[in-house]
Amino acid sequence: MHSFDPPNLKPLSPVLSLIPRTLLPWIAEKHTKYLDDRIHKIDKLTDYLANCDPVASERQEFISFVDGWTRRESPDLNTYLQEYSKRFHAVRNQVEELCDRVLTDETLWQSRSELVMFWRNFTYINEIDSLHGMFLTSGRWYVNAMLPVVKVLVYCSLPHEVDAFSRNELSYYIARRVITPRFAEVPNDYDHSWERRFAALFIPILQYYDRKLLFLFNVMAEISTKEGQTLTEFVQDVADSPQKYSMLLEQGIYPPFAWHELHASRRPRRASIDYTTATKPLLNKIQEESRSRVQEALEMLAVFKEYELNYNNYNYKGRFGLVSKYQYWQTAKLINPECRDKFLDAILLDRFYDALDVIEHTFGGAQ
Repeated sequence: MHSFDPPNLKPLSPVLSLIPRTLLPWIAEKHTKYLDDRIHKIDKLTDYLANCDPVASERQEFISFVDGWTRRESPDLNTYLQEYSKRFHAVRNQVEELCDRVLTDETLWQSRSELVMFWRNFTYINEIDSLHGMFLTSGRWYVNAMLPVVKVLVYCSLPHEVDAFSRNELSYYIARRVITPRFAEVPNDYDHSWERRFAALFIPILQYYDRKLLFLFNVMAEISTKEGQTLTEFVQDVADSPQKYSMLLEQGIYPPFAWHELHASRRPRRASIDYTTATKPLLNKIQEESRSRVQEALEMLAVFKEYELNYNNYNYKGRFGLVSKYQYWQTAKLINPECRDKFLDAILLDRFYDALDVIEHTFGGAQ
């Protein structure tokens, strides 16, 4: 394990032992709807997070961090990844501490002032965590964490006819156009043919990693379920027969959160290409003097994809999904009935500060 690897995901058995079993169907249903909403309402979520004032300075600093490294002519990818890793681990540690308190501190639900203070802290930390998620998994943002890595791949793949003066700037624009097209502004004389050339080389690599990120489809295809089984019945089966799902639970993944993957796994899928086939078009364009840099960049790209998988498994398939839904349920019980739906609608689309407004209104901003 390298110092810049993603955090290890803990087994879920200790978490499940602290959440009332009768609540698990509600958690699974709300989380499945949450995942659906992330897909169908991604524009709304993106715009909310892009304009969330309480974390504006953190958002801009993060953007400057990634963009600054991307603009460098010869970025030290190892140092960049180590710096990124420190940020990721620091936020994850804070999220873990919050989850621990939700599961173990009964006084949290007995004091309005304590609960309001907890939610203020939770809201801020989880908006920062959401920035990490969007900067890892979305091309809809101004930057993506893997931009410096992709820029190196572009730089090394350009032919010798591109002079040294133009190479760095052109590589920057191409990387931005391929990875973050929504916010990629280019000069008037930008030649899109270079972009199309690199995209043709890079797309097979992205496809290879995207299929690796979908490993749950392969796992769920091996799990036997009853015909017409409902989500509630699936939750019950996991609770009754945890050994049947031990491989996922030990990896920190709660099987009912993979409900969509379970159904999709029953349909035929095309075989994915192997790594050698995926990288061959790009490597064929690399000159000998650049091969070591390209190999390093490909290795770093693999690590960033591990971070993406780690984030998805923790936040959308595992511990945070379980604990946060338990937290929302516990909080919703204490909120005025007429405001409860507004709270759940906001929090189940990661609009943490909108949900916090409901809490502070309900509890009168308890100090």
